[in-house]
Amino acid sequence: MAASARAIMAFPAPEVRQTVAARDAILYALSVGYGMEPLDEAHLRRTQERDLLPAPTLANVVAHPGPWLQDAGIDWQRLVHAEHRLTIHRPIPIDTPLLSRSRMTAIVDRGPEKGMFATFERTIVTLADEAPVATIAQTNACRGDGGCGSAGTPPGPLASVPARAPDALFAIAVPQDAALLYRLNGDLNPLHSDPAYAARAGFPRPILHGLCTFGYAGYAIGRTAGSGALADVGFIAARFTAPVLPGDGLEFDIWRQGQEIGFRARVPARGVTVLDFGTARLA
Repeated sequence: MAASARAIMAFPAPEVRQTVAARDAILYALSVGYGMEPLDEAHLRRTQERDLLPAPTLANVVAHPGPWLQDAGIDWQRLVHAEHRLTIHRPIPIDTPLLSRSRMTAIVDRGPEKGMFATFERTIVTLADEAPVATIAQTNACRGDGGCGSAGTPPGPLASVPARAPDALFAIAVPQDAALLYRLNGDLNPLHSDPAYAARAGFPRPILHGLCTFGYAGYAIGRTAGSGALADVGFIAARFTAPVLPGDGLEFDIWRQGQEIGFRARVPARGVTVLDFGTARLA
């Protein structure tokens, strides 16, 4: 029996503390594309300790509360990431204690056969003075939890990408071991590593973490928008429309108007769009 929307909304998400070390930031950067040009100084700024500049989307994995929605009664095996929005207030500080708090903001019930959407907000602050570092709004498609009722206020719709031809195209090959590397950032969901578990969830093989694809998007935008360096985003959001498989070739269509960016990601070999309604703003 599905958990009720009221019970899910009221479930106390855990607070999490983390002090990010240089090694954490470097591991994350290497798992989302930074370092693919190891002689480029801009890449080295993200992947070695000297003058380390953390990747902006690192905030997604910092002080993460883990699979707490499973504890709230949601069918974890049938949950997939639907949309994600990240606002970066300041770069993740290294060797500084951080605190993350999460709270449910919306349940949108689609019916017993269709599942529901669950959105929660996570804020990351410095532990000492609660200075804001990042705000994250994550929407999950909970395919096994329809019929629970609706509650809260869902986020507004993401904007469509422009109808015109993109201003830039950026291609990147996802390594075969990408999911096995990315999971070391803390997301140990076996959907991304265990073939038998992935099959029971309805996938032909383990799929790439949605937030790994999202991290590649941040890298692709930075690579195309930077002039000699890797630009940082201050805001980035997208809808997950199909899973990426390790080994896929990703192509990003990118539109730019000043500091505003539109984007989507495709896997041409499989004829699928994996990220859509992408929007970002340069820091």
